[in-house]
Amino acid sequence: MIAERMKSLEASGVRKMFELAASMKNPIDFSLGQPHFDVPQRVKDVAIKSILEGRNRYTVTGGVPEFREAIRASLSEEGVHSEDMIAVAGGSGGLVLALLSLVDPGTDVFVPDPYFATYGHMISLAGGVPRWIDTYPDFRFTAERLESAVNATASSSVRGHPKKGRPGVLLFNSPVNPTGVAYTAAEISTLAQAARRIGLQVISDEVYDHFSYDHPHECWLKHDPGAVLVRTFGKTWGMTGWRSGFAAGPKAVIEAMSILQQFTFVCVNTPAQWASIEALKTDVSELIEGYRKKRDMVYEGLKQAYSLHKPEGAFYVYPKVPVTNPIGNNKDVSAADEFMRRCIENEILVVPGKTFSQKNTHFRISFAVNDETLKRGIDRLVKIARQMA
Repeated sequence: MIAERMKSLEASGVRKMFELAASMKNPIDFSLGQPHFDVPQRVKDVAIKSILEGRNRYTVTGGVPEFREAIRASLSEEGVHSEDMIAVAGGSGGLVLALLSLVDPGTDVFVPDPYFATYGHMISLAGGVPRWIDTYPDFRFTAERLESAVNATASSSVRGHPKKGRPGVLLFNSPVNPTGVAYTAAEISTLAQAARRIGLQVISDEVYDHFSYDHPHECWLKHDPGAVLVRTFGKTWGMTGWRSGFAAGPKAVIEAMSILQQFTFVCVNTPAQWASIEALKTDVSELIEGYRKKRDMVYEGLKQAYSLHKPEGAFYVYPKVPVTNPIGNNKDVSAADEFMRRCIENEILVVPGKTFSQKNTHFRISFAVNDETLKRGIDRLVKIARQMA
């Protein structure tokens, strides 16, 4: 008998595209969110050395002391200080532990829409209630939008018997997957003030922190020491399969996450922890600059054919589907469905907007591919847009 909680979960739309790619002869794969570059050699060398030296056993749940100290020093360089921290199994591992530690059954979890594909499933798994905050058409989350959503939820709860306890949790992401929005220091400060005023517990997902192209990344914890920060080594150093990351925040929350980790992940991959220390010492600024150029290439290549915002961070662009009316006389086929059909027909893999949103008007492109593939894909997408115009 399958547990009831599984009925609210389904396979990720991104993973479905990954599986579809395997069946194509020569796909242009803009679907999967991982960097196209390999792990720096010096980071690999430390992992190999750690294995050969016998560092292959369990570590303490929170991570080896050297790992934790390296994280503390790295955050301090940003002007960020937290009471405690824990090694986690990638960004998703950290988010699951944070949500399970902070969310009771029925807790409202506020999330700007569009959002990372698995947020809703993670919230449901923890027993929370996703409260999507519409940020269309500019995709910028504001204090006004947050306050309006919380007030609307509170009013609804009053009519249907109010819930006791804190107002809820805000699950925040910057730079944003899928829109590429990267919030400025002023925006984070204003949002953090609003969240504190309302009384929301914040979880800040910052796994793309190094991928900020137009201004320095701003950490939420600088403005709200009560928040929980989640970051990973996977995106920045090409280590997605190593499942190494960390969470930082209030001691009570980190302790709760540590207890959960004892009975779930146990600890983070031991050689990966030692390699992650080396990663923090490894400059990847040239790789990030290469991604800024890719950002410019995809934006300049598509802006005449698609309605889209220039991404400021991460490695995604989120254009609008070329037309929004039903195709022909078939009112069961939306423009988004027809667009996806044409993309697959042209062996282009993008991810439909419904994977990341309550709306299905846009689609996500990952430009984490080589330049030649990116150019071919842009040309094909422009051709499809012209056909659907």
